[in-house]
Amino acid sequence: MYVVMNVLEVPQEGKDKMIELFASSAENMKKVPGCLEFQFLNSPEENKQIVYTRWESREAFKAWTESEAFRRAHEERRTSGSTATGSKIEIYEVVHSTHDS
Repeated sequence: MYVVMNVLEVPQEGKDKMIELFASSAENMKKVPGCLEFQFLNSPEENKQIVYTRWESREAFKAWTESEAFRRAHEERRTSGSTATGSKIEIYEVVHSTHDS
């Protein structure tokens, strides 16, 4: 398994807008081949929100990033007024897990 987190820097006043922008993502990601889990995480105390995804493999994640659906989703967020002031992608291979692979 493969975990990818997009750690977004978002000021407190912009968090509701980001939550709104990602509202349909969980449902949309259910349709993406190889995506096992999607979560949008909000830190109540820090200026941080995280897009957490878990994948069957690195190849499944790579296929998603090269897809037309990925390009459309990210273009929509750019034009819809993302309030993130920065982001950092973190990628991990899962070594131990309670989830089935």
